[in-house]
Amino acid sequence: MCGSYTFNILFSVIFMVILFGCLCEARVHVNVDIINNIDPNVQLGLHCKSKHKDLGSQSLAPGKHWGFIEGINAWETTLFFCHFEWGSQSKWFDILVTKRDQYVCKRHSCVWSIRHDGPCRLTGREKCYHWRDNI
Repeated sequence: MCGSYTFNILFSVIFMVILFGCLCEARVHVNVDIINNIDPNVQLGLHCKSKHKDLGSQSLAPGKHWGFIEGINAWETTLFFCHFEWGSQSKWFDILVTKRDQYVCKRHSCVWSIRHDGPCRLTGREKCYHWRDNI
């Protein structure tokens, strides 16, 4: 009986290692690319982060871009939000929302054009969004 119990425990541990190893390997990664299209003469400040990761502050000259690559978690709840500043403006937007972006951006970068009236995702069919209310 002890041998059977040991075998079951060992088998369960090996199965879990293989299962979770496959889940980690199969993670989908999304490339996010942000372009400053505010105005030809306006510098854009941005700071992107998630609940667990801070990507730091960036500064984009007009027409320039910055990006990051992030893996989508197994629960498909990955979320990155960015704070954008230019002139006297201060805006927020959820730049990576798994349910909204992962299938559109799975094979190509999720390219975002940051504009006065809101961010527009250029990947796939262009879609523009409203700024979030300030946090």
